[in-house]
Amino acid sequence: MSSKKTVKAGRPAFFSDPDIDRLLAVTVRLMTEHSVLTERVKTLESLLIESGVINQEALDAFEPSEAQEAEWGQDRFQLIKDVLESGANITKQ
Repeated sequence: MSSKKTVKAGRPAFFSDPDIDRLLAVTVRLMTEHSVLTERVKTLESLLIESGVINQEALDAFEPSEAQEAEWGQDRFQLIKDVLESGANITKQ
């Protein structure tokens, strides 16, 4: 019986405690999501300001509607779910 740990797809685990591997997976997933979304938002803001569609003051003063808040709340929930589930792919063998 082997005590070697792997994650799905046969990749090796990094730490002796599988919970640490799960935490690492969650952290990396969250960092990746944050980085991608931050770059995307900055790109869109820059394009909108440079093209004159909106100015910085209007962007800073924006407040979402109730419908937008509800939709964005669902998106936040899904992100949290996805991030937490990313640590669940580590199994002991």
